[in-house]
Amino acid sequence: MVPGAVAPEFINTLSTARQVQKWLKGCYKEPVNQVIEIGIEHDFWSLFLTLHHHIIAGGGWVRNADGHLLVIERNGKLDLPKGKLELRETIAVCAVREVEEECRVKRCEITGPAVKTYHCYIHKGSFALKTTYWFPMKTDYAKKLKPQTAEGISAVYWATPELIKQRLTEIPSYNSLEEVFQDFAIQEA
Repeated sequence: MVPGAVAPEFINTLSTARQVQKWLKGCYKEPVNQVIEIGIEHDFWSLFLTLHHHIIAGGGWVRNADGHLLVIERNGKLDLPKGKLELRETIAVCAVREVEEECRVKRCEITGPAVKTYHCYIHKGSFALKTTYWFPMKTDYAKKLKPQTAEGISAVYWATPELIKQRLTEIPSYNSLEEVFQDFAIQEA
């Protein structure tokens, strides 16, 4: 949501939690790729937040010594490693821990500031809003990677831009990561 942005007219008609909830149920029935920009002072934003369980997560886009990107395949989608923030943990510590746990990679080092993405979904029958802090990272780890299958991860590998392009034609990625993958795929083309 962009501070000061003008909301689409239909958003202005959603003035109660019940109306927003009904609209959200319709959105979650079918896959939706919709971007709505409103100001954080808009009434809709407050209603939207009250109807969602907020989850904070950390993750990373990790490069190895060859400049390849650490990629996972989770639940049939191209993804990057990430996971939920634990109590008494900073978001940076969470990001490194989750990358290392999900991929069995070692010595991940954060190289820059985080970028945030937002992702809404149904979790245990309720609406969830996940804010993920993505950190750029590097590692010199060169041993075999192992997916954390308990987290729905079926594959983990180092990807070249060419491999990312190929995999994107074969399996989808999450809407919030499509731009990240596209940027990586074209950067060295």
